[in-house]
Amino acid sequence: MKKTTSGFTIVELLIVIVVIGVLAAIVIVAYNGIQQRANNTAIISAANQSVKVIQAYHAAKDDYPYTGSGNACITIVSGCVRDTGVVDNSNATFNNNIASIGTQPTSVPVVGTVANGIMYNYTPTRTFNGQAQPAMIFYWLNGLSQQCGLSNVMNTWDTAVTATNGYTAGSSGGKTLCYISIPG
Repeated sequence: MKKTTSGFTIVELLIVIVVIGVLAAIVIVAYNGIQQRANNTAIISAANQSVKVIQAYHAAKDDYPYTGSGNACITIVSGCVRDTGVVDNSNATFNNNIASIGTQPTSVPVVGTVANGIMYNYTPTRTFNGQAQPAMIFYWLNGLSQQCGLSNVMNTWDTAVTATNGYTAGSSGGKTLCYISIPG
């Protein structure tokens, strides 16, 4: 009499384990891409809302919400941290002036410890495409060379023209920097 046993061989088990490992790696990569796109979409949406509120203020008051030196952190709840690690605090003048017109976004997804938040800046000598446009916002998207998602993307800080690639700088600590001019 011949006795047979049923079961899996070591080779079959190893093949199954390798296939499961490959599938798990694919799922993890896909999840990270989805999460990055969702975070970037939230940041772009908040930036768009910020531009609209600042433009509404300018239309109503014929001035900008803040014309002093330095930046104003728009996303005061999640905060603003530049590449240098310097925390930009909220600006009471900017916040009070904007509050007289509408509501600004106060939070965006934060990834890492630097290059987070949406900031407003006013520089009286700034030009964009040859026109005086002193106000701008700037923010960072997660990932390299991401499209800023808004119009009026500037190629540099002061004397700027439209960035032809859709972003300002594509490698700011693993993030994409976006300068957006605010027409006024």
